[in-house]
Amino acid sequence: MSHFFKVVLFTLVQAACSTGVAALIGIPAAFFCSRRKFFGRKLLLSFSIIPVCIPALIVALGYVTFLGMNGGLNQFLMFIFNLEEPPVKILYSFLGLILAQGFYNFPLVMKNVADVWERIPSEPAESARLLGAGEFRIFKTVTFYQLIPSILSSTLLVFIYCFLSFILVLLFGGIGNSTLEVEIYKASRATLDFKNAAFLGLAETIILCLITIFYSIIEQKNSHSKGINSQVIFKRKSLSLREIVPFLIILLLITLFFIAPLAGIGINAFTTAKKGSGFTFSTFEKVFKMKTFIPSVITTLKIALCTGFFCMILGFLYSVLLRFVEKKSGKKLNLLLKVIPMLPMCVSSVVVGVLIIMMVKRGNGIILVTAQTLLFWPLAFRVIYPQLSKISDSTIDSAVMISRNKFDIIRRVLLPVSKKSLISAFGFCFAVSAGDTTLPLVMAIPKFDTLSLFTYRLAGAYRFNEACAAGLLLGILCIFVYLLSNRLVKSK
Repeated sequence: MSHFFKVVLFTLVQAACSTGVAALIGIPAAFFCSRRKFFGRKLLLSFSIIPVCIPALIVALGYVTFLGMNGGLNQFLMFIFNLEEPPVKILYSFLGLILAQGFYNFPLVMKNVADVWERIPSEPAESARLLGAGEFRIFKTVTFYQLIPSILSSTLLVFIYCFLSFILVLLFGGIGNSTLEVEIYKASRATLDFKNAAFLGLAETIILCLITIFYSIIEQKNSHSKGINSQVIFKRKSLSLREIVPFLIILLLITLFFIAPLAGIGINAFTTAKKGSGFTFSTFEKVFKMKTFIPSVITTLKIALCTGFFCMILGFLYSVLLRFVEKKSGKKLNLLLKVIPMLPMCVSSVVVGVLIIMMVKRGNGIILVTAQTLLFWPLAFRVIYPQLSKISDSTIDSAVMISRNKFDIIRRVLLPVSKKSLISAFGFCFAVSAGDTTLPLVMAIPKFDTLSLFTYRLAGAYRFNEACAAGLLLGILCIFVYLLSNRLVKSK
């Protein structure tokens, strides 16, 4: 039991510390993005798609190529200062883990808080200035309280992501450090101790249920606060002299621990392991010639297309159900129906994979699509439902009166209104499915490879240049589909 409590404690501590890093970078970045004008502001905000579209495996590759013992930063410092040994040795440690997770997820905090911050009306702050309050006191006593729902909502979401982190912990956790996710994986795959895996999975699920309930309550309050000031947009000012130094520090940290690792993937993809090698396509040629590459791409497309489609359908049907029921049902039932889409957040991919192994022993592509759909459909629901909720009750009542049945209402009213959100939801779930490494890895389907698994195996074999090339292709695929779906939405 002592080992169990040690694992639980480490899981909570690493998630809390990683969330702290994300908040320490994300909140100041949100201030500059929402209230100040500077070159690259839109680019900085666009980083919010990285945690959504780029799998953690690719980010891990980026950190290895930049902060690893033979990474770009160490190579640069050794060359500049004529050092014999790498000076930066933080990656495979607790510090390296929380830096990787914190900077990987900081855009979620930055974007969510910035969206609220730029819509906070300026009148309360102006009144406080007239009364002689300084800027820090105004932030502490006025602005901060208006931001609390968005800060709590985004940091709790990051905490859940870090709590469920698997690939990053597996690679960077360090000796003797393990989380519940990693322990469940080891118990089920390495020692075949399914009894221990079930116990750990139950404990993790209970903890996640408590966190998710708290998160859903905060989300409800946050949605109300967003709607109040949705029409107010603050006019951004230029950076003042005293803001330049903190702005540059934040920008430097983001560059070192976020932009540079991602750029390192591209650099290593177009180079080889040989010293002094220049720009080359030979790494991609090696990847393309591998027997399992093309099958892994085809499998990825099949699985992601099916998962994206079924998530979209399930998310739409549940949104329609909630839209019809919420008007007639009481508050308690409405609350229950809105909590149901949060339940998949209480069960991790590792736990689902272990349950599948225990039930069917050997999975296949159909079971993988089913498992991913059950885990990811709430993402589609969160995209589709806000669009349907904008339809007024009077419109629904009129549609009920003139329509033959509810299917006719769905076809003539609800489906056309939600068409854009359906496309967006499909692209979102496609990207998440294509980048999923955890479920395929835990299920260990025989003679089965996805592009994410293909990349993981290359990295495990220390073929980092080829892994970066494959990871770059996977990242491009995920971002392309996600951005294309959103572009189609905006063009209609």
